[in-house]
Amino acid sequence: MFSTRSLRPVKNSCSRFTHYRLLKTGHWLLFTAYWLLMIGCAPVAKPNASYTPGFFYYSRDTSSLVFDDRSFGFPAPSDCALYAIRPAPRGRWIAVEWDCPSGPRLGLFDSANGRIRFAISDQTMDSRLLAWYPDGGSVYLKIGMLSFPQVIRVDVETLRAVELSVSAFVYDLAVSPDDGRVLYSLSSGIGFGSETWLGAENAKNASQLLLEPNHITALAQFSPDGSKIAYIQMPDSQEQFPAGELWIMDSDGGNAFLAAATDAGRGFPPVWSPSGDKIAFVGRNDPADASSINLTIYDLKNSSFIIHPSSLITAPAWSPDGAFLTFTAREGDTIAVWRYELTAQRAEKIVENACCAGWIR
Repeated sequence: MFSTRSLRPVKNSCSRFTHYRLLKTGHWLLFTAYWLLMIGCAPVAKPNASYTPGFFYYSRDTSSLVFDDRSFGFPAPSDCALYAIRPAPRGRWIAVEWDCPSGPRLGLFDSANGRIRFAISDQTMDSRLLAWYPDGGSVYLKIGMLSFPQVIRVDVETLRAVELSVSAFVYDLAVSPDDGRVLYSLSSGIGFGSETWLGAENAKNASQLLLEPNHITALAQFSPDGSKIAYIQMPDSQEQFPAGELWIMDSDGGNAFLAAATDAGRGFPPVWSPSGDKIAFVGRNDPADASSINLTIYDLKNSSFIIHPSSLITAPAWSPDGAFLTFTAREGDTIAVWRYELTAQRAEKIVENACCAGWIR
């Protein structure tokens, strides 16, 4: 089994990566020099570095992350494609997920200086983001999915890792913002249903909250105050994009209720508003039509809905003040970043040929 003792600061990662790429020809050597410059072979990141909160998006035209007052080049590792960008709930870090031939890889982007580094040093090890810790200081990863699966927690400053004592079948994880409790779901495979467990920090002393023999419970998210959990439930089947359901329950598993029908299978979680009184999610205009997706906002105070038809390709993200949402949508062969204002109930396109917008908070 892969040992977390082999996880080292990024300088070790760079030395192995350099050796591998120097075996290649001139084109690879040139690419490697640029990539290593971007990920920064030196030193562990500076703790508490100053940064500027604000809005950002990824520009496909310039392959860069664009902020209000600056932009940074954002090259992908060789043969990899950008999959997702997920900023920390707090602080300067952004998790970058790439889809690579050897499996998913996770990078950590420092918005204070524009440098990227891999979350784990072993370049042959696949890694996928499960969740951020609420203070933005660490990430939970699923690693070794093609070999010996493990769930680890990695400090974003030092890259030191701790293994969680959970099942290798864990596919989903969330962390409570009030006390660091860890909620995770697991399944032994199609036809075996799913289980959802809640433990203390790093999943210690977990107890089962949900047992669903015929459904998959996924993408659970704690409310901002940690008192509620929203999650998507879908049939346990091989259907790629089944119809799903939005459920909400107390953080101890009690008082669960069905809130809405949803789309499912695309990996889009329900997203709580900063005040915790609304949830944005991807719904459907026609429950039977997987292509008829929309942006739906559920108001917990009066159980009402706002629906905006749009072909979303990313989960929506709330502005820090909760006044509007941003999301990426497809129009024919192009994609663009949109903004939806809740008061006016109006959407407007803000950046063409761009995606993955969010906020550094």
